[in-house]
Amino acid sequence: MSGSPPDAVRVLCFGALRERLGREIVVREKVTTVLDLWSLVTHDHPDFRDPQGRVRPARNFAYCDWQTPVEPGDEVAFMPPVAGGSVDEEAGPRLRVALVPDPIDVSRLVAEVRGDGAGAIAAFVGAVRNTSEGRPVRGLDYETYQPMADRELRRIAADVAERHGLSGMALVHRVGSLLVGEVSVAVVAAAPHRRAALLACSEAVEALKRDLPMWKREHHPDGTRWVGAGDLNGAPSQGGLALLAGSGDPRGEGAADTAPLGHDPMPAPAPPLLSHLDPSGAFLMVDVSDRPPTLRAALAEAVVRFSDPATLAVLRHGSPKGDVLAAARLAGIMGAKHTPELIPLCHPLPLTHLDVQITVEESPPGVHIVSSARCAGSTGVEMEALTAATVAGLTVIDMLKSADPWMTVESVRLLSKNGGRSGSLHRP
Repeated sequence: MSGSPPDAVRVLCFGALRERLGREIVVREKVTTVLDLWSLVTHDHPDFRDPQGRVRPARNFAYCDWQTPVEPGDEVAFMPPVAGGSVDEEAGPRLRVALVPDPIDVSRLVAEVRGDGAGAIAAFVGAVRNTSEGRPVRGLDYETYQPMADRELRRIAADVAERHGLSGMALVHRVGSLLVGEVSVAVVAAAPHRRAALLACSEAVEALKRDLPMWKREHHPDGTRWVGAGDLNGAPSQGGLALLAGSGDPRGEGAADTAPLGHDPMPAPAPPLLSHLDPSGAFLMVDVSDRPPTLRAALAEAVVRFSDPATLAVLRHGSPKGDVLAAARLAGIMGAKHTPELIPLCHPLPLTHLDVQITVEESPPGVHIVSSARCAGSTGVEMEALTAATVAGLTVIDMLKSADPWMTVESVRLLSKNGGRSGSLHRP
């Protein structure tokens, strides 16, 4: 599967990590997980000890989480936040994906993906601009993890084309050195109708920003810098992620601008992409059948505020209905098991762990609920954790409403999630 020695693990580092740790490391020591491997290769760099949220791992060309097992013969890549070919001639939409060292010909891409059934063609073009955060830019370098990038480009193109019913799609990104004014990335979507083409184009750009293993280094008159590498040196970058050139993101810190293709500019940005809606706006249950099961975990919280401090005494001495906190914990666990029955487009998941912990707060009076959920599945367990916290909070109100009818449930929110393509995310 990889170029690793059969008795060792091959470790590859990219972007700013490569400059600190080296391009390639062969590890023959015994390690059990990706996190163990990271701890070993960063032993002499204590500022790298906590990688979560700052580094994204991949095993054998697929993104993974930090608890993924590692075996001899594996190839593991450690990647900073992404800065985010060939033509597929098989039946279905025309897909053109490539990483190219030469200038991108957008007109040619349009010709390759359009067909007689395409009533609309939308394009996104990202170009290197001459300033970034007020500093002059002379050029950019793009570095990529090629075997994995090829797979991600194909996956993104196929997923987006299927979801929006496209007749064709092109995703092409430059690699190597670029000068100001050169096109860095082009996305072209062909569809029967304009809404599907525009939504597909926007969704593909977001997926490239999120998942394509690509890193950008800016050249300034006084030196160079890796975009998004602030986290690796202890200073968080804007938004925690480097941006794909030409993304048009208002948080943008990349040296790029966008230019729409065609005569009529878009009157407004594309609406937010909702995975539970199809191109026509109808409800859709997301197809996760092609996603391999991974360990998923989520942590959520809720707070119940009492309007009367005297309610604390009732809580401590027991309500007429019984033990308030015990009932709330049990209700939260049972509620999480029924999440797909309450939230219509949630997937039923084989939950392996549910827990609800409740602490009493004196000032302001109330209770703080923290719920956790885990499973080995193809989609996340955030909704199960949120449902557990919410149902537990509502149960507290039900148990105590005769003493305090004006209680409120506040701050129902996700605290963290782990697993899947997004890796490990924590609320700031």
